[in-house]
Amino acid sequence: MAKFLRLMAEWLGQVILGFIQLFLINDSLGGKVLKSRLRLAVVAFALLLSPVAAADGPAVRIALVGDSTVASYEQPPADRPDLTGWGQVFGEFFDGRVEVRNFAASGRSAKSFVAEGRWQPVLDAHPDYVFIQFGHNDQKEGDRFADPEKEFPDQLRKYIADARAARAVHVLVTPVARRTFENGKPATTLMPYAEAMRKVGRETHTPVIDLHAASFELYGRLGDDASADLSAAATDRTHFSRKGARAMAGLVVAGLPRALPQLIPFLKEHSAAAVPGLAPSELPGPIRLALPPVLYAVVGIETNVYFDNVVLALNPANYAFDVHCPKGRHQQERWTFTPLAADAGDHPFEIDVRNEQNEFISRGRSVLRVIPAARGEGKDASLLCIGDSLTHASVYPQRVLALCEKPSNPRLTLIGSHTLPNLPDKVRHEGYGGWTALRFATHATGTPRAGNYAQRASPFLYPGADGKPALDFGAYCRDVSGGKAPDFVTIFLGPNDIFSLNDATLEAGLATMLDHYDLLIGMVHKFSPSTRVGVMLPVPAAASQDAFGANYATGQTRWQYKRNQHRLVEWMLDRYGGRDSERIHLVPTHANLDCQHNYPTEESLWNADTPLKGLRQNNGVHPSDPGYDQIGNSLYAWIKANVE
Repeated sequence: MAKFLRLMAEWLGQVILGFIQLFLINDSLGGKVLKSRLRLAVVAFALLLSPVAAADGPAVRIALVGDSTVASYEQPPADRPDLTGWGQVFGEFFDGRVEVRNFAASGRSAKSFVAEGRWQPVLDAHPDYVFIQFGHNDQKEGDRFADPEKEFPDQLRKYIADARAARAVHVLVTPVARRTFENGKPATTLMPYAEAMRKVGRETHTPVIDLHAASFELYGRLGDDASADLSAAATDRTHFSRKGARAMAGLVVAGLPRALPQLIPFLKEHSAAAVPGLAPSELPGPIRLALPPVLYAVVGIETNVYFDNVVLALNPANYAFDVHCPKGRHQQERWTFTPLAADAGDHPFEIDVRNEQNEFISRGRSVLRVIPAARGEGKDASLLCIGDSLTHASVYPQRVLALCEKPSNPRLTLIGSHTLPNLPDKVRHEGYGGWTALRFATHATGTPRAGNYAQRASPFLYPGADGKPALDFGAYCRDVSGGKAPDFVTIFLGPNDIFSLNDATLEAGLATMLDHYDLLIGMVHKFSPSTRVGVMLPVPAAASQDAFGANYATGQTRWQYKRNQHRLVEWMLDRYGGRDSERIHLVPTHANLDCQHNYPTEESLWNADTPLKGLRQNNGVHPSDPGYDQIGNSLYAWIKANVE
């Protein structure tokens, strides 16, 4: 009944929205903002019935599907009296509005769980969310076996399709690591199944909580002896004691802020860190700390992590940030570091966050990679920058080029057809104001690379064998760079893709954006698998609402844009992180930009009744030249780290 009432509210709201939209004919920014607000109204209307739903039952129903590591044990065996699956204690991390039903069963694989008729009762229970974890028994011989290359992914796709048909939000949980060690280091045979889950997640836009990686890291951090009490028995390195189950459930909860942020309000306070001494090494927490895996720095060039840029908090001053790194300085609003020659190499980097009660709530880890000043000296390198107005401005490409023209650097050539008349011809790219990933991947109207850029076709679309427009990076390179693919391609998109989204439309909007973003990456690698593609993480907006008022009047808030931009960063970290072997890399541009001081400002009266004047920011998403230079510094450091 609770879910029925919510669905009915959503349906009625959509009907109302449909009638209203019949009268919307203006597709300008103002029209988009109006539609955005109407969608918010639909969400608010749906929430009107939530008190009724809550009175009739739990507000959120979660179903767990999996094997013995997830299952509940009401009567554990005598030799393992403390045997507990993580699903058995998962509900303890949520408040009373959440009901968790554990359908997991010992010994089951993804295939046998369906074959035994256990999956349909899950769907018949009409859960709001389904967590799916398999892999342990899928690797065993016999009827349960499924190879991780074909059959196991196909099984996962069936679960996903069925869950979608049942309108249940679904999340894949990679198989928890076994507590096995070789020569004192943790070992695993489950990696192929974990990777298969990650790939299916990317392919189907399904959130993935990487319990395999998190548990493997935990075992490695604790070591064999110190992690022994997490196991159900000394001879059992697969299953958990209650303490171990709490730890594993805590790791799953730690993944919620990034995978399913909509569940954060239902968590008990500080529940993700509820197991003393076993707090995950990566804990986004309620402020959704989003550190990149690597922070690149070059000797002699300042690099920064601005705290507001890596968390989602309306007021970051309400939190205490604690940086753990052998290099750099921790200042009020940032960590900052200008490396010396002796600093070259990798250094651990960690940020812990505490609230006003000094309670630990969040942790993020990264690696500070300091690149020698002479890395790539004398080597030829070429770079194509793809982007929107931030690239069109040409400041950060010019900055990278200028840095590379100094002694002890690679000889960098910028590739592209688009130049500005007031800049040297060598400053070129494919950056166009107002463009999106969708436009670059699909817009075939107009002439590419000629005329007003607002009316151009995508520079990468050419007639295919069937005469229809198709992405063809080889043809582009033949037209623009003599047929030679660039060594580096960067894609710096986001502001136009996310601007009109709100909390109700954000996930679907990001899925659409990154589908087309993937097409651009695939286009490059289809022609040139050796080209390194840099995913430039979108930078935050100006620090003040003043900037948005100056540009959009009452059409957008800084906070909504910040929410959209931060969620896009989270998606990109999950989607493109850990893919360096595929020559897909994350460029941590979002962390290094001073959004308080490096956005444009104008002087004006504080109000009409005072002669006093002050500075207010007046551009929401376009930095000033020093801000663009910081973006260029981040890109330069990444290129120096990867030049060959």
